[in-house]
Amino acid sequence: MNDKVDVEIFRRRLTVEIEGLTPIEISSLAQKVDEKIREIAEQNEKIADSSKLAVLTALAYAAELAREKEARETERLFFERKVEELSRTLESSLSAAGAAP
Repeated sequence: MNDKVDVEIFRRRLTVEIEGLTPIEISSLAQKVDEKIREIAEQNEKIADSSKLAVLTALAYAAELAREKEARETERLFFERKVEELSRTLESSLSAAGAAP
């Protein structure tokens, strides 16, 4: 069972629980979300509706997550190609060593 944690995000108090996270981790995430929503609020001073700011914050995090996933996929493909290249080099070296008198 997870612990419920009281957090404050953009002047709103919430009680939350997130499976697999400790209260400290939840509080840390809540603080990051609070900082992000305040940053977005400063950039969009004409938006007074906190639900709109919450959606913009969610979109900002979704975009960040998408960029991270893309970067990981690019990195995975790079390492996959590198392993294939090293495997071919190793096979070639072993074949050459076996063919030597």
